[in-house]
Amino acid sequence: WGEWFDPSLGQGMQKAEGHMWSDFYDVFEILGKGTFGEVVKSWKRSTGEMVAIKILKNDSYRSRIIKNELKLLQTMSEVDTEAAHIVQFHEFFHDELKFYLVFELLEQNLFDFQKEHNFSPLAVRHIRTVTTQVLRALAKLKELSIIHADLKPENIMLVDQVRFPFRVKVIDFGSASIFSEVRYVKEPYIQSRFYRAPEILLGLPFCEKVDVWSLGCVMAELHLGWPLYPGNNEYDQIRYICETQGMPRPTLLNAARKAHLFFKRSQHPEVANSWQLKTPAEFLADTKVKSMERRKYMLKSLDQMETVNIHKMIYPDTEAVAEYFDLRSMATSSQIRSTFRTHRPAAPNPASCLSRQCSRDAKGLPAGERSSLPFRVPRPREMLAARCPLRARTPLAHEATLCPHFDPLVVREHQRKKSRR
Repeated sequence: WGEWFDPSLGQGMQKAEGHMWSDFYDVFEILGKGTFGEVVKSWKRSTGEMVAIKILKNDSYRSRIIKNELKLLQTMSEVDTEAAHIVQFHEFFHDELKFYLVFELLEQNLFDFQKEHNFSPLAVRHIRTVTTQVLRALAKLKELSIIHADLKPENIMLVDQVRFPFRVKVIDFGSASIFSEVRYVKEPYIQSRFYRAPEILLGLPFCEKVDVWSLGCVMAELHLGWPLYPGNNEYDQIRYICETQGMPRPTLLNAARKAHLFFKRSQHPEVANSWQLKTPAEFLADTKVKSMERRKYMLKSLDQMETVNIHKMIYPDTEAVAEYFDLRSMATSSQIRSTFRTHRPAAPNPASCLSRQCSRDAKGLPAGERSSLPFRVPRPREMLAARCPLRARTPLAHEATLCPHFDPLVVREHQRKKSRR
């Protein structure tokens, strides 16, 4: 067990076995620690199987969380986890001090994968692969009337990157809920802030579609190499969204319980939108909380995502045009029919994923020059230069701009630790 062995973990498991458990587990490594507990890599002696064990302290607050998660895991017990891209749950046990949830062992979450690759933008074809699988997971959760409520790169796991590149599964149902049991936010917060849907931010009724908003934010982050909306607080989160996607409709703000925290009534009755976003100075005066600029790119619309990192594209031949069309498709798909304005986001339907959008875009190419997922048929280099605006290009007026206040030395781990609130 070496330096990673935690005697308290081993003793706890042996004690549980002595009272009610038939298997011993050897703890090899701590995989991660979070707000509510930790996850360890363990070996199940009876089967020789490597598993991941989620360990939580046994207290009244965590007991309620565990009870909720176990109920949802039981709901998913008959699900084909491979087809649904959901982590497989094995078993549960506890002692007087701790709870133990045993899951299949997966390789690495998407945030750690990004960190390992220096937060380089991920090729859109890989983002599409990941997105399709997560949409399948969300579609299955919708069938089971479950809201995940904490979708983010840390909760999307790569299964085995060498054997199955970019095959992923969704994990962590500690914040999940059943539709019928939740309508408004009951906890101080749900969803990590960077991926928090407008309904949650504003205190509006919500449903499973908040997960689709989170997925759109994850898609953008994989492409940008940085969170799309890395707000330092909920006001910054709202401000970023408004600057990118426009103001929400007045009817939504009229119904929102938290609208007064971020918006003010217009002093001019003749103005069509009676609400205005507070300025950072006004928010500071009201709350003593300072607004901060943490974005890497200043986007005036989500369409500008197709221009981000475009200068880095040096793919040969059809790789360039494929990536270009993929970028256009992703910019369209990431908008998720803006919950912020319509309050009716897209449903988590895999059929609406990027692959079909890319296929539609490819129809603009001559026959024989297109294929699906993505375009791979070689063609003369001069045709590529004529069709793809990636070579010898000049900056466009509508391109995204790098934030002048962006500090590349900001420690992302510290920022993400605070993003939960």
